[in-house]
Amino acid sequence: MNEWFIEYLRTNPVVQKPPPPAPQLVHDMPQGTEPVRTGKPPVDKFRKYGAEEFRPIVGDDPERAEFWLENTIRVLDKVSCTPTECLKCAVSLLKDIAYQWWNTITSVVPRENFTWEFFQIEFRKKLSKYAREWVPTEADMCKRFEEGLNEGIKLLIGILELREFVVLAD
Repeated sequence: MNEWFIEYLRTNPVVQKPPPPAPQLVHDMPQGTEPVRTGKPPVDKFRKYGAEEFRPIVGDDPERAEFWLENTIRVLDKVSCTPTECLKCAVSLLKDIAYQWWNTITSVVPRENFTWEFFQIEFRKKLSKYAREWVPTEADMCKRFEEGLNEGIKLLIGILELREFVVLAD
């Protein structure tokens, strides 16, 4: 059969040969890069899924802030945002004092450190100033300090049973 086909092509030069297959373009994305979205930012979609603004009030319950962050993370996962989009969406929900806090952070920290992870860590640090369960008591701080001392000093300090961190540190 193959010989017949070759002979046929030789005797009939008018017959078109089939075109070569088109090369398939495979775009390998380098590791660590994020996909580029061409549509509008997902902020509107983000709000439709239940994301809420965070507007802290003096004397606010610290759990409210933690619930806000957890809800925001849940919505961002649902919308499948990239880490950069997560940061932009979360910051867009900060209002009043919270937004001023973030502006202060961004004025002090180098721009390359602004990541979604960084935002979550800093937000929780800010919460720790107000949330009792995240702030160690004076006694806890003293115990942790004593554990870091060398054995000789630890024995001398341990006898005193100091429970005020300022006194212990002096």
